[in-house]
Order: sequence, then structure tokens, then C-alpha cells
Amino acid sequence: MGAPKQKWTSEEEAALKLGVAKYGVGKWSTILKDPEFAGVLRSRSNVDIKDKWRNLHAMASGRGSRQPGRTGYKSIQPTVKHVDSALHVSTVFENGIEVLDAKSLAASYENVEDVGSKEAISRLDDLILEVIAGLKEPRGSSRTTISSYLEEHFVAPPDFEKLLVANLKALVENGRLIKAKHQYRISPELAQMMSMSAEEAAAAATQAVAEAEAATAEAERAARDAEKAEAEAEAAQCFAEAALKALNPRTVRV
Repeated sequence: MGAPKQKWTSEEEAALKLGVAKYGVGKWSTILKDPEFAGVLRSRSNVDIKDKWRNLHAMASGRGSRQPGRTGYKSIQPTVKHVDSALHVSTVFENGIEVLDAKSLAASYENVEDVGSKEAISRLDDLILEVIAGLKEPRGSSRTTISSYLEEHFVAPPDFEKLLVANLKALVENGRLIKAKHQYRISPELAQMMSMSAEEAAAAATQAVAEAEAATAEAERAARDAEKAEAEAEAAQCFAEAALKALNPRTVRV
């Protein structure tokens, strides 16, 4: 018998959801290789995350134990509750879907340069996106606004501002946030994904995969046609050379 499966943590679920939002359904290997998610999902295989996504989809659709409705991507104002803030922080959406249940940010972001810090950084990314989505400011949210909200609702580490600046910069560089006039807003692609139901997100991801597969097939056909044309050209050249030799055995022309 194999080793028993470990129960999925909220951090792993959040990483999987963000990975699907970034790459689409079916890109399990790509998600596992992405440095942004690799640290959190290091104990999971392609089959593990594929099965987990199917279960999350079923639960979000009302076929599982959780409440039916939107997934954790929905851009709504989060309701935050504290459970012994010195030890734990739990964030819950108004629709009852839990998105974070972890140690305090102060503990999570200690030794941020260590290898294991990828998990903590991923959690901060999630919180930043949820805050911006929840505030729903038309022109985006400033770093000051984001910082104030997080510090008000969570236990922040001493170097929180430095971490926030670094994470905001990374989110802009990977295209998940757009920065304009010192305001941060969620990219249209990610905002669309966050506003989708589980069924809509799955359909969009399926369409994207189908389009990518069609493009790959077309490229392969074009490559085969090019190889065929090259072979025909070489054959024609050989025939021409043979004909010249037959016409003038003493002179070989190329």
C-alpha cells in the first residue's frame, strides 16, 4: 500500500486556484514548475492537483460539501475574523469560502530569504489581490491604502512595507496587476477570471486549451508541408543534374 494522502491545506488550494487562473485548466506540470507555486505544491503530483481541481469544481458547483456558488476568485469585500491574532489569522469571504487559515503574517514572513518563504510570499500575493478586488476602487488602490488595510486586519511583521513593495512589483511584472499613477488594479484577464463562476472559468480554460492545441496542430502541419516542399526541391535538383549529365557526359553543370 502506498503512503496515505496528506490533507490539502488552504495555502495549497489557493496556489492551485491561482495557478489555474494564470495558466488554465490542464496545465498541471506548468503550474507545478512555476516558482510562484512550486514551494507550496512541492508535495503534490500532476494527478493530485488534477483530482483536487475536479473536487473544487464539483464543490463550487453545489455537488460537494461546500456552499454552491462562486469560487474563491470572486472579487468581493472579504469579512475578516481573528482567532487568537497572536497565533492564527483566518480570512473568510462573505459567501463562506475560506481563503486563508495560517499563522500570523509576522510568523509567516520571518526569514523571508529562506527557501521555504515562497509559501509566505504566495499568501501575501493572495491577500493583495483580494484587498484590491474587495475595495473596488475605479482607478485602483494605492500602496498606502493596501498597506493600511492589511495592517488593520492582520498582524504585520516589522519589515512589512519592504515585503509589500517587493510583492507589488512582482505582481506588476508578471502581469497580474497594472500600475498607473501609483495606483494598482487587477489586470483585465485576471479580473475576468476572478468574476467567473466555476463553470465559466472551466469553459474558458477548456476553450483556451483547445485553441492552443489547434495552433500547435497547425504549426505541425506547416512544418510537415515545409519538409515536403524541401524534399521535392532536392529531388528536382537531382533530376536536373542527372539530365545535364545525360545530355553532355563530358560537362557536368550544377
